[in-house]
Amino acid sequence: MAYSFIDKYIEYKGWFMKYSTRSVLKKVVAASMLTAAIRSVIQFTGKSFGKGASIGLFIGMIGVQSLITTNAYAISEQDVSRYASSMSSAANAQNIAQISRLIADDAIISLSRGGKTTSLDKEGYLQLLQKSWAKSSGYRYRINVADVVVTGDQARAQIVTTENWTQDGRPVTINTASRATFSQVGNHVVLLRSVSQVTVD
Repeated sequence: MAYSFIDKYIEYKGWFMKYSTRSVLKKVVAASMLTAAIRSVIQFTGKSFGKGASIGLFIGMIGVQSLITTNAYAISEQDVSRYASSMSSAANAQNIAQISRLIADDAIISLSRGGKTTSLDKEGYLQLLQKSWAKSSGYRYRINVADVVVTGDQARAQIVTTENWTQDGRPVTINTASRATFSQVGNHVVLLRSVSQVTVD
């Protein structure tokens, strides 16, 4: 069948990847460093700070912690919309390098279909995409973003994508509904997490 590759892939990869704990450990270490830094400053001065000085110290230390823990920046709904536009352009051009730049290195993408679920890391997802392209012609990709909720340097949204192509002379349509989490790193948005329900026509 036209979509047998996806079915076989999910069956073969029918296990859940454990989420990486590296980012959590980094935050714990950073928090310890922050606490030690505050204690050192207080011990060095030998006196308590006034209200204004306390706020200044707090803001300064938060700035240090931000540099230690992450390179993420504030994100907006417009940033998510630009992400969707960039992903659409990259997918329709089958530009795997550009798609790679739109996905975080530690991203987890969960795909469910017909009661079967598999979780892919970034590399696994990119390989699946390339294999699908290799077996098809006339590939087209559409993406729609809704219900964007921004919290600090992350945004969550409902994503609906439609992919069309021809395989073995037959038209194939894949619709994917996802709950996705994004973060802005540097000057562009990347996908962190995606929980997706896949249907094939």
